[in-house]
Amino acid sequence: MSNKSKTELGIFIKSPTIEIIECCGIIGMDFVVIDMEHTPLSPRDLYPLVLASEVRKLKVIVRLPNLKEEYFKWCLDLGIKYLQVPHIETLDDVAQVIDNSYFSPLGQRGLCRFVRAADFSNMDKDKYIKESNENIELIFQIEGIEGFNNIEQIINHENVSSIFIGPYDLSQSLGFPGDIWNDNVIDKIKKIIEKCKTNSISVGIFTDTIKGIKFWTNLGVDFIEYSSDMMLISEALKKLKSYED
Repeated sequence: MSNKSKTELGIFIKSPTIEIIECCGIIGMDFVVIDMEHTPLSPRDLYPLVLASEVRKLKVIVRLPNLKEEYFKWCLDLGIKYLQVPHIETLDDVAQVIDNSYFSPLGQRGLCRFVRAADFSNMDKDKYIKESNENIELIFQIEGIEGFNNIEQIINHENVSSIFIGPYDLSQSLGFPGDIWNDNVIDKIKKIIEKCKTNSISVGIFTDTIKGIKFWTNLGVDFIEYSSDMMLISEALKKLKSYED
């Protein structure tokens, strides 16, 4: 996610429903985040969602479950270019992400030409390697006190250009589980945002309220990952049910 004057807005996708992806593209959402960390979504579920996003020209980010190499392979080989990686705490974590995401000489990503990202071997292999390394964008998720304490080292890594702040896990790490508006939590988040902005690092955050969108937009975050498809559907259904009262 690059630095822009306009704060980009997207939602988390928790269900493998191509119609929701298409609707997000139709109404002009800036992006969606397909969440493999807190859902049972499998690599096979991604394929139709990616196809639907391409039809509607919608940017898709996939949040991986963890740092295991196979998750990177499955997503990148499918042609997904934006990966969000949770629980980044140290420079070793950053190095592992880089190693799993890029072909040599930048990393050691497993190389196979017979995948969708290489047009199932119909793309010139040198072009595939070059374009893959040039086009992949990584979002490093900071959501714990250790990541906060190491934030300056992390954002000064030459291959780190985008940070996402996870307020719920951060609140838990600080001893205030779920209290994402606690003064101590907000103070840490503001410091991360300030350091990112000072170092020209794109920075984003999660919120699940309209108040949160306004609050973080006013602080100059570059992107906001809002709520989820399931919460938005639930809110619409509750509103519909309220007409019975």
